[in-house]
Amino acid sequence: MPKLTDAQQDERRARILDAAERCFTRSGFRGATMQDICKEAGVSPGAVYTWFDSKEALIGGITSRNRDEVLASFGPMSVAQDFMAGIAATLEECILNRPREKSVLFLEIAAEAARNKAVAQTMAKFDEAVSASLQGIMERAIEAGQISPALPLKDLVAAMNVIAEGMFWRRAVDPDFDAAAAGQVFMAMVGAVLRPQTAPQKRKPDRANLNTMELAEQRS
Repeated sequence: MPKLTDAQQDERRARILDAAERCFTRSGFRGATMQDICKEAGVSPGAVYTWFDSKEALIGGITSRNRDEVLASFGPMSVAQDFMAGIAATLEECILNRPREKSVLFLEIAAEAARNKAVAQTMAKFDEAVSASLQGIMERAIEAGQISPALPLKDLVAAMNVIAEGMFWRRAVDPDFDAAAAGQVFMAMVGAVLRPQTAPQKRKPDRANLNTMELAEQRS
């Protein structure tokens, strides 16, 4: 049998993770079996066990992929001159525009973390990486004079994560949840605490001064 290329291996690994997400969302972590995931992915058990020797390992792979996606979504905050606009873009990508199935899967993983030490450790590493990245971005925004937070950054980041996760959770369980409206409130709350700074504007000379300057130039 010909050896798979690196690209083919990456595609197969991603297909297995996609299948695991669907199975966990549909049947729950406890209800889904490795056989279910193999069937969903259309691969043999040997192919799955090449990368993931357990459902906990699959959760680790899913969480690592989600972490990379979340960190990538922080990009607008790192480059935007309007820091609040960057936060709004990240909020839309990470929460408001994410498929509801992702929220259901998040709840399933969080519930398993309460019972399963290995999954709890995976979730803790995810939170640590995301929080560290967000705090680093905000520290640079402070240095650039974009924001002037009224609270310690560590506490502020923790609170922002709690609220964002709560919105994600509501999307999973409440069909009437208005994520867009909640997002506007979130932005207002965060803006009040971050206190975004407006770049100083150069004062324009008034018309009288301009006329005086023009006359002086004409006489010279």
